[in-house]
Amino acid sequence: MTKYTIFKIVSVALIFAFLVGICVIEDRLVITSLEKVNDFCYEIETAAEKNNGILNEEVALLVDNLDDSWKKNESSLCFLVNHKSIEPLGVEIIKLKTYIDQNEEVEFFVSLELIKSYVESFQHFMGANFHNIL
Repeated sequence: MTKYTIFKIVSVALIFAFLVGICVIEDRLVITSLEKVNDFCYEIETAAEKNNGILNEEVALLVDNLDDSWKKNESSLCFLVNHKSIEPLGVEIIKLKTYIDQNEEVEFFVSLELIKSYVESFQHFMGANFHNIL
């Protein structure tokens, strides 16, 4: 083997390792961001049931935390996917705040279910899997 051949093999191996590393980082970022949203949704549901409604400080605080967490993670996710693709989730989070202010429980829980649905669908098209590679 010549030095040139060894250099080519090492270069290809390094490029491959770099690409695998990027894919792993992307997958972890997507999974942790979406899991946080899902966890907040279940915490909000539990708090609303425990406090007999959505008009209380605990639910409002959890929705604010969800909004802050999503805004922080959304900016990172926008490097991976088109912002328009994930925008509906942010819109639903804003609606949660409005529904709390107007004490509209039915719409609040519908919006919460929509957020969970968006999370599930985003995991399918944003996550690293064999189907997305093809």
